[in-house]
Amino acid sequence: MSDIKTKDLKPKSVKVLDKATAWTERVKDPIVYANEKSKDAVSGDVNIVDYGSDKIKYVSNRAKDESIYAAKKGVTKTKDVAIKKYQKKKLAKATKTDKVGKTIKTSKNTAKKAEKATKEVVKLSKQMAEQGKKLAIKATKATVKGTKAAIKATISAIKAIIVGVKSLVAMLAAGGAVAMVAIVIICLIGLLVTSIFGIFFSSDSSNQVKMSDCIVELNTKMDGKIADIERREIHDEVVIESNQAPWKDILAVYATRVSNGNTEEVMTITPEKKKILEEVFWDMNTITYETKVEKYKAKTIDSRVHVELSGNSHYQRPTASNIKHYDVETETEVEKRVLHIYINAVSTDTLKTKYNFNATQLKQFEELSSDKYTTMWASAIYGVYGSSGEISTWKQKGREWSNIRIGNTSKTIGDVGCLVTSVSILIKKSGVPTKDIYPFNPGTFVTALNNVYGFDGANLQYGPISKVVPGFVYQDRVILRDKSKSEKFATIKKYYENGYYLAIEVVGATETEQHWVALDYVTDNKIIMLDPGSEATDMWNQYDWNKTTQFVYFKAIK
Repeated sequence: MSDIKTKDLKPKSVKVLDKATAWTERVKDPIVYANEKSKDAVSGDVNIVDYGSDKIKYVSNRAKDESIYAAKKGVTKTKDVAIKKYQKKKLAKATKTDKVGKTIKTSKNTAKKAEKATKEVVKLSKQMAEQGKKLAIKATKATVKGTKAAIKATISAIKAIIVGVKSLVAMLAAGGAVAMVAIVIICLIGLLVTSIFGIFFSSDSSNQVKMSDCIVELNTKMDGKIADIERREIHDEVVIESNQAPWKDILAVYATRVSNGNTEEVMTITPEKKKILEEVFWDMNTITYETKVEKYKAKTIDSRVHVELSGNSHYQRPTASNIKHYDVETETEVEKRVLHIYINAVSTDTLKTKYNFNATQLKQFEELSSDKYTTMWASAIYGVYGSSGEISTWKQKGREWSNIRIGNTSKTIGDVGCLVTSVSILIKKSGVPTKDIYPFNPGTFVTALNNVYGFDGANLQYGPISKVVPGFVYQDRVILRDKSKSEKFATIKKYYENGYYLAIEVVGATETEQHWVALDYVTDNKIIMLDPGSEATDMWNQYDWNKTTQFVYFKAIK
């Protein structure tokens, strides 16, 4: 399947500083970072103590400047009040000298006093967390005019971040300026989720309608339109050339259009907003098709038997050693009616003009399109957060991605996903950049392939792999059938030592008997695999070497 290359028509421009949004510009990076880390902490992928230590390192260098800047340039009166309240009533109390002339923070503190200080700060953090939630609810009510679903979703999105921030404050004990910045971040969460950045929380599990589910629904409608074309047009073969608009661009246009300059929240999805999303989707994707009569050189392989007899053949009975099997390959030219279906993306510049984006909306779109939000976009598009564990744990069954469908079929990764899981393992093992797929795992990889029609039915197409992961390129297939064990071993080892990444078929040669594994490494006498179907690692101890019939290999371009 050939790829359609398009030139990026987006003109470069000079970003003008808007003082009114300066505070958001200064705090949005730590907010994104805090959200990302806290999601990991909640899911158990990150140790909470490590997270707190990491967060301290991240913000401590900016703490002093941000504190001063917050006091002088606060965006709203609400934030200023919260900061002043914390500074006057809590920080002063935590650091003032008591009646007997001793301070809480001193080099002579006993373990008991240190524990008391820690409890005090945790108490303060809880109070400020509650203040942050109240601010979020108030801001949400003002924005969505009392929509209960939006308030519930807002609080849910905040809770995960509060967990991480409370751990941070507990680590700080007698916190100081760094703790104040953390509290400011909590107070800003309410403003965050009710602003244009609320799109990043649109697949939160507490939402009645999740963005990730809307994406699956629209992709299914796209499949339905293509199936209608296939039914109407007479053809022998179908080729789908997809240059579908990236979901990141679709959602950025959608969020900018719905927000209307931050007058409407974009985190929750109402029936009205769902209609707008569908309109944007079809405005950004066009489907065309044509049928061509094309000539192909078709190869056929005939299996033949040759009996080798010596001496007087009339009196000899053939034995297994006398019978030789061999294949004869012939090439013929055939004609086919090929239906070509093209999915083309409409540029975002065209949509910005069509929807008459004003100056504020243009700035919003530019900000949402920044690469710095790649991890945040993943949470909206794929409905996942955090990491996916070590590749040795990537199995096709029993994981959160096991029920993701393959292509436009009803088959799932758990049903027939051994090959695509093996390829995803190889991609991660190679270390090539995975473009906008984050976190990268078999589920997000299959979702990305579904968006570019990377499957023919349930069969993986190798060409589209480099479309979603440009640095991982399919090379060819090597047939191992009828080779001896030593010949198979030598061939696999040669390709491994030449730096290729191999997915190996280990069971049978028919579709119902196929199973694929990823090659990990080769020793002097063993082939070590990463198997999406078992915990075993020794390939020929787990599977009969006779049934290792072929492998496909890839090249990593970093």
